[in-house]
Amino acid sequence: MGDLGKRRAALIPSYADVTEVAEAVACLVAMAHGTRPLHIHTDPSLDGSEVVSAVTDRLRADFFGRIGPDSLLTAGSSL
Repeated sequence: MGDLGKRRAALIPSYADVTEVAEAVACLVAMAHGTRPLHIHTDPSLDGSEVVSAVTDRLRADFFGRIGPDSLLTAGSSL
């Protein structure tokens, strides 16, 4: 476990660019009110986290629909 940080860092490809985060935030801010997703993804390592998050978003939207606060969800909440 002592080298876990190093092993995780090795998963990030050398071409990863931190400006991707800024571009994703700018894209999110530019979206019309009421259309923004629950969250956005930047994943240069392609570790599958985007797929996991999409499933989580859908399950959260389904759950909110069952318990009532689905009015808090937007059109992009369950991509």
